[in-house]
Amino acid sequence: MGVITRLKTRLTGGGDGGNGRLIRNLAWMGMSQGVHRIARLGATLVAARMIAPESFGIAAIVLTAHEIMHAISNAAVVPALVQAGREGYERLCRDAYWFNWVVCLGLMVLQMALAPLLAYLYDAPDLTLPLMALALIFPMLPPAAINAARILRSNRLHITARIEMGQSIGEAVGVMLLAAMGAGFWALILPKLIVTPIWTLAYRWCESWRIDERPSTLWSRPLMSFARPMMGVEVVSVLRQQMDYLLVGALFAMDVLGVYFFAFNAGLGISLGLLRAYSTAIFPQLCGDMTSRERLARMHHGMRLFALVAVPAIIAQSLLAPWYVPILFGEAWVERGALPILILICLSALPRILLDSCGQLLRAQGMPGADLKLQIFMTLMLGAGMFAGVPFGINGVAAGILVGISLAALPGYLWTRRLILAQDGRVADAPPPDSPDTPHSTDTPETPHAASTASLSPDRDVQEARP
Repeated sequence: MGVITRLKTRLTGGGDGGNGRLIRNLAWMGMSQGVHRIARLGATLVAARMIAPESFGIAAIVLTAHEIMHAISNAAVVPALVQAGREGYERLCRDAYWFNWVVCLGLMVLQMALAPLLAYLYDAPDLTLPLMALALIFPMLPPAAINAARILRSNRLHITARIEMGQSIGEAVGVMLLAAMGAGFWALILPKLIVTPIWTLAYRWCESWRIDERPSTLWSRPLMSFARPMMGVEVVSVLRQQMDYLLVGALFAMDVLGVYFFAFNAGLGISLGLLRAYSTAIFPQLCGDMTSRERLARMHHGMRLFALVAVPAIIAQSLLAPWYVPILFGEAWVERGALPILILICLSALPRILLDSCGQLLRAQGMPGADLKLQIFMTLMLGAGMFAGVPFGINGVAAGILVGISLAALPGYLWTRRLILAQDGRVADAPPPDSPDTPHSTDTPETPHAASTASLSPDRDVQEARP
């Protein structure tokens, strides 16, 4: 009993302070990701039996193109509002509301205009209408984007998690019903459009904030100074997610690309879910009224707590792959060579924990430009690793991903640490971040913080919709 008590005290910090809140946030977001993965698996199993491969291909292109556009709207206002100080915050919310309308309406027009061009480039006329249909999502976002940011800022992640779970279940049910009705690729596209109004209404119901006046300007300097680099961060991140698919598709046969798709989604599906849950939960702990040194120490503490769950899960997933892959997915995938790819891709989640933490720490510190540089560095290292592995085949590409992201982790961390400590002007004499004398500030109900916008977006996990 004493061991259990000591473990509980260590995890919660002996009370209901920041550590206890982090545990609760991790639990809520972990539950949300678990429901999302189960719902997505059920929808995939049904759709795979009722939708032709060609329809999967059309849906994949449509959803990927939409996600690239959506990355801009994700970062337009939410991170700036979440990390902003209290002074002038209400005015910033009003300016951000109208600015988000400008961004989202512009993205809607742009996606509709690009739809015929993409259909021509891919020689697939069926792309035009679904791309235009998904463009209608953008004007549904501004009415609730500020509400979502305020909920995240106030540390009410249980609301975010519940809305995510409802969204995941709604999309999965929609996919299964439309697939059973013979809707083809529309079964993978329409549920996103149908569920978005529910996302909007849910956030407006849970947060009472409403716009009460017109903005003083549509181009607020505090808003733009944070939003511009954050948009760049999101676009670079999305492009990095697509880079390996583009490379494999260009250099190898389509059947090899299909094996890679399967291995990537099966290998990183659970791990990415854990990382998203961790990212959403850790950010409220990284910001607030504290010194840079305290913020860095808090990041280390959060990573240690997350590693207690994530590292064993990732290693177990890799070691058990030879047993569960043939049972769950069939011997055919093993015969096609998916197993080593899956294991290598799965292990690449380990260094991502450190890099994701560094990126979110930079956002919490109010340094989105530095986060953008970190994302570009990660992308370059990942690309270099993949290109170096090309001569060794598809397994070499997977190994290159693991090596590239691993080599990026330590330099990325050291660079981030130096930047963060430099904010206090104490880089030279700063003690180690884990030293016992490092103080920890306590959270307040209104602790401002920066966060990834993935959990606030009604469009998530586009990669899982790929064939």
